[in-house]
Amino acid sequence: MTALQRHIRPLGAVLCLAALAACARDSEAAQRGRLATWVSLGQTLSFSARRDCAVGVYAVVTGAVKAALPLTDSAPAMRRALEARGVAALALAGQGGDAALLAITNHDRATGMAMRRAALEARACMDQAAEGRFRGALDTPGTIVGWDAGTRSLMLMRPDEGWLMLVQGEG
Repeated sequence: MTALQRHIRPLGAVLCLAALAACARDSEAAQRGRLATWVSLGQTLSFSARRDCAVGVYAVVTGAVKAALPLTDSAPAMRRALEARGVAALALAGQGGDAALLAITNHDRATGMAMRRAALEARACMDQAAEGRFRGALDTPGTIVGWDAGTRSLMLMRPDEGWLMLVQGEG
């Protein structure tokens, strides 16, 4: 084996690994980095990513939302916050995540449908536990729904249960 061949083989392996990593929709580190500006994160509970989706479930240290993520109580207020900052969250008193998604869709169809699309496409990356959390967050009152328009990421947070989920579809 020549010196050139000895150097090309490891380089080929590195390039293959880089290509595989580039196929993922998002990385755990990237999700954690964005989320850390919104909430106080604990450990990663699960993470899965492919080319067409990414799903991360994370423990939260507190149920509080940081100032970097405007927390609103109505669909019009969420739309204004999204227009101003590109990210916002909605908590409807006594309502679950599905009611929040419906309120946004009724007020701003394009944003609401983008949020729903992200959720539907991300199901391909959900294991049974993540899907169970996701379904529960849609139905259970007290769920906070967030949207990052730049990354087209949907967040469902259950402050009382100490976790949040960030999902992305193909985008």
